[in-house]
Amino acid sequence: MGIRGKGRFDQKIFNKLFLTSSITIIMTVIFLIVTITNYYSDIIIQKEVNINTRTLERVEDYFSTKEADISRAVRELYVKGEMIDDITFALNNGYEKYLEFRLDKFSNDKSFTPSNIDTYFNGYFSQDSDLNAISLRSLESPSIEYLLIKDNIRWNKSIVDHGTNVDPLLSLGIPIISGDGLPKDRKLRNTITKRIVINNPVTLKKIGEISFYYSTDRLDKMLKKQEGAPASFFLIDEDDTIIYSVNKRVPVDMIKQVKNETNEKKIDWKHEKYYMNTIANKGDYTYVGVIPDKGWQKLSIVRGTMWVVIIFLILVAILISYSFTRNYSRRINKIVSIIRQVEKGNFDVRIPESKHEDELSKIAVNINSMITELNNYIEQFYLLNMKQQQAELKALQAQIDPHFLFNTLEAIRMVAVVEGSKTSSKMIFHLAKLFRYSLESKDVVPLYTEIEYVNQYLKLMQFKHPNKLEVHMDIPSDVEQTLVQKLILQPIIENYFVHGFKKDWTNNELFIRAVTLGEKIEISIEDNGKGMTEEELSNIVQHINCEEGDEMKSIGLRNIHQRLKLKYGDQFGISLKSIKNQGTIVTLSIPARGINHV
Repeated sequence: MGIRGKGRFDQKIFNKLFLTSSITIIMTVIFLIVTITNYYSDIIIQKEVNINTRTLERVEDYFSTKEADISRAVRELYVKGEMIDDITFALNNGYEKYLEFRLDKFSNDKSFTPSNIDTYFNGYFSQDSDLNAISLRSLESPSIEYLLIKDNIRWNKSIVDHGTNVDPLLSLGIPIISGDGLPKDRKLRNTITKRIVINNPVTLKKIGEISFYYSTDRLDKMLKKQEGAPASFFLIDEDDTIIYSVNKRVPVDMIKQVKNETNEKKIDWKHEKYYMNTIANKGDYTYVGVIPDKGWQKLSIVRGTMWVVIIFLILVAILISYSFTRNYSRRINKIVSIIRQVEKGNFDVRIPESKHEDELSKIAVNINSMITELNNYIEQFYLLNMKQQQAELKALQAQIDPHFLFNTLEAIRMVAVVEGSKTSSKMIFHLAKLFRYSLESKDVVPLYTEIEYVNQYLKLMQFKHPNKLEVHMDIPSDVEQTLVQKLILQPIIENYFVHGFKKDWTNNELFIRAVTLGEKIEISIEDNGKGMTEEELSNIVQHINCEEGDEMKSIGLRNIHQRLKLKYGDQFGISLKSIKNQGTIVTLSIPARGINHV
């Protein structure tokens, strides 16, 4: 049994290397600690105390800034009477009635910008990267809570218990998945909470509580020390509760005895000494930094001796590891050599079997098996050919997005120059929707989704050319659900604005129709624009049917045509009709049920 166990241990190459390296590193660290604790330096002590004081001041400034932002936001609530009315209604009536209240209020408001709880807090804290969420809870009905989550990932990670349900728990702007709601005493990790009570400005009755949840990531970075004495940090609130700490073996009972006053002193606690810095009477918190007396001894060693010892131990560790890894490195080089031959196209080579039964032997067996399977895959040419077609399809689709982006941004720039940025905000709103759609990973979407995307683009163009274009849509309801490739309509309409749109006309018209013809659906885009001559039309048709060739103005048309052919087959694609000074009709044909060709 002992021999069998020994054999199993010998097979664990990397475990053996890890064990050897760990023992060497532990011995090195122990030696350094024992050596360093024999020295003491007053200069280093004062330096570290000053560093600790500056760190506390930075933390105090950080919280002062946060408290100033919160105070300003809450103060403005009372200044803006309608906002405190919004909050009072929401906390007294619940989320559904508040939605009706907001819709009624917005419909009667002449402003296009909604003014409600979420927009108010977003306006004040949208630039605060440390804020995870803001909670607004009713004191009379604790089940009513409105939660604005700014950073979903950090917020979800901060929740300790996801199993508690509260009904209802609703989010402002960002929905909360069912089951993520937590009660008022929710347990959060890596979070500092600041609570403010909201009073009715008339009756002075407490109506709710606003909680601000800040991530401690910034504090962790501020308090992280790469070198020097091990300093601990404690943040104590007005109830003498430690709400945040970076504790490096400092007794918590000693911290609880700290008085709320600013000072710097040395404390004896249970036969051990500590250097303590305290900042108080600035806001709601007391900031405490503690360095144990043992820490100073670690800093008093002569640097030269320390580096000599470290280098010596590193060399010893390298020599010990080298004696174990030399043989394994030879075998690994052999495996690498075989892999390189396979990389060059030689699939007949195999890694020789080894008498050792360890991880490298298993790797060799798996690589040999992989080479055999690779030969089988190469024989399946048709499958690889389909993958190549799919890759080409992705590449063709990717060419359209930058082309569209630059044209749209140029349109926004021109409108901003001409109108003095009066409509820029609306255009940017629609542009954001376009970006969101174009960057989605989906390749196939329902036709109604593609039509919505086209409508966003048309709204941008109508901002640019007000009162000069009328759009007509005729999309039957039985066609709207048909799955189509993303970004097959917008480039065609974009071509119309670039090449066919008459800027000096006020009666430009654009018709977008869809009709089912048996097993085929035809989508047509017709305009009454500049049109093309027969020669120009012939050149365009020849260009879009050419898979490779020189670039022309109709890169979007060619990409769409090639994508449709690759997706559905050669019988589908784009056809064009055009008459000079009368208009152009572009027709897309796709299968009625969206059957893939590749």
